[in-house]
Amino acid sequence: MKGKMKKLLSILVMAAMVMALAGCAGGSKGGDGKDSGADKETKKSFKVGYANKTLNNPYFVALDAALKEDVEALGWEYASLNADENIDKEMENMETFVSQGYDLIIINPIDSEACLQSISNAANAGIPVIAVDNAPDSSAECVTIVCSDNERNGRAVGLYVGESFGEEPIISVLLSGVKGAVVSQERRTGLICGIIEQRTGCSEDDAWKQAREMEQTLIDTGKAYHEEADFAINGQGWGNWTADEGLPAMEDLLVANKDINLVLGENDNMLLGAMTAIENAGMSGIKLAAAADGQKEALKLIADGTDYLATGDNSPTTVSAMTLEIAVDVLENGKTADDYEEVTRTPPLCYTVDNAGEYYNADAAF
Repeated sequence: MKGKMKKLLSILVMAAMVMALAGCAGGSKGGDGKDSGADKETKKSFKVGYANKTLNNPYFVALDAALKEDVEALGWEYASLNADENIDKEMENMETFVSQGYDLIIINPIDSEACLQSISNAANAGIPVIAVDNAPDSSAECVTIVCSDNERNGRAVGLYVGESFGEEPIISVLLSGVKGAVVSQERRTGLICGIIEQRTGCSEDDAWKQAREMEQTLIDTGKAYHEEADFAINGQGWGNWTADEGLPAMEDLLVANKDINLVLGENDNMLLGAMTAIENAGMSGIKLAAAADGQKEALKLIADGTDYLATGDNSPTTVSAMTLEIAVDVLENGKTADDYEEVTRTPPLCYTVDNAGEYYNADAAF
């Protein structure tokens, strides 16, 4: 009997030793009580879908690439569906992500209101949605909207433009992106605000008020003039964010506006097309300034001291990094829309001849 008991005790001791060794080899816990080692390898991989409005512009291509890189760096799955600026296709793409049970959807909406039903459908299915770049209507059931500070960037560029022209009257035309897009309205209002503020010496709050009034007149009548600032916008063209469409839009504006000394734009790509139109028309001495995006071709022109005066920052890598930081908090830490502001903005930055060379990178994706 004693021999059997001794044998049993030996087996129990050996089992305890094996269990201790297994605990040391993997699955040990750190000071925070969380499993490390092999347990980390079994961490859940989430599926993230990106409903992309278009790939017709280098910015959108770069943003898609940045999101893919950042999502996959987390060990998650990534899929991007391009709507080619077709609202019906966007709705179809959103429904695809919902029906396939994606864990989170990122959307760059074509139209601020047309996307609302698709976002609501995803929310009703328990799928969080983060908007990027272009803002949906404020009623959208999004966690947050991640974008550049369009108004502040535009204002900073406008201040610089106003200072650059000194006492000279500003006779301009404006290249806008897409009718009805919040981002378009924010960027042009910011540009107008900065110019009014700098040239009149009024307060920033007053400049915003006057800028919104001037922007509304522009939308209603196709032109607007601020007497005290001696600042005219004599025409507005729509370039759909691209150089290819910015060129003919600028050609049309030049037909009726041969005395302009400034072209304002809501992004760099359209202004690059506008520069070609100006060159083709044999015109010179016309300055250019964009509210966004900090595209590398624009940065080079600014740094070289050409007629391209300034642009605002809209880094796709920054937008992507901030979006994925929020996605991690939502999917892994249970954060919700209650934990975020309606809009999460990147820090504002204006590129001029004084700093563009520091940021220019010929090898950058955008």
